[in-house]
Amino acid sequence: MELIEKTALASGIEVYVCPACKRHLRHETDSLRCDTCSREYAINHGIPEFVSEDLWRSKDPDLRRMTAIDKMARIYETKLWYPIVMAVFGGARSPSMAELIRKVCRDIEPASGAVLDVACGPGTFGRHAASASRPVFGIDVSRGMLRQGAAYSAKEGVANIDFARARVEALPFENGFFDAAICCGSLHLFADTTVALREIARVMKPGAILSVFTFTAGDGGILKYHRGREWSRKHGMHVFDLAEMKQYLADSGFEGFRPEVAGSVLQFSALRRAS
Repeated sequence: MELIEKTALASGIEVYVCPACKRHLRHETDSLRCDTCSREYAINHGIPEFVSEDLWRSKDPDLRRMTAIDKMARIYETKLWYPIVMAVFGGARSPSMAELIRKVCRDIEPASGAVLDVACGPGTFGRHAASASRPVFGIDVSRGMLRQGAAYSAKEGVANIDFARARVEALPFENGFFDAAICCGSLHLFADTTVALREIARVMKPGAILSVFTFTAGDGGILKYHRGREWSRKHGMHVFDLAEMKQYLADSGFEGFRPEVAGSVLQFSALRRAS
């Protein structure tokens, strides 16, 4: 992994805008304040909080069902999590984490500018994507994941990455800000795929590349079976087929869908369509 230093290029707290009214924020000692709509967002452990609720007591059922995410942070990048999940859902032909990181970094390699890492976890992919010319902004709803990502980044010397607690449905960034976006291992968990993709598209420049890995109804793991797919859907996991994914992207402002399937793992790229 490349050791990098922060640059003035699109990096730091000054980049964020109010997710409610999309106006710039004033940086105070321990918070960011919107002078337009009077909202205030705390900064905890250096991480801006654009989600005000604790997951476990949220009124939003989609947030409540993600309460286990915080507890997974320390094992997320170990053999206790990723290989098991991929084997169960994707099957024996699933790519390794290292292979997926290479594919995603390959997709966005031409981009020279800011990269959005959606539902970033501990920055598993974003830490590898970041470079001196490519600052990465990771957002997630899990405090545990974000703090783990900040700890990993500090330990590894990856300086050009920032983390914020935010929802994909209300990203704290201006329109057309990002030169690329990645979403790895989470698209299938969003409550509304179209809403999520449209919000990602909103903050991307025309022609910017999106790189994703998710799951499909392929020929590996439990997802190759109808009953396995139905069980997954009942537990909040959307299992995409390729035609459906292509349509979601088209409806959300993307074109140039390029899928690769291994087992039941879908990795794809697409381009933000010019308006």
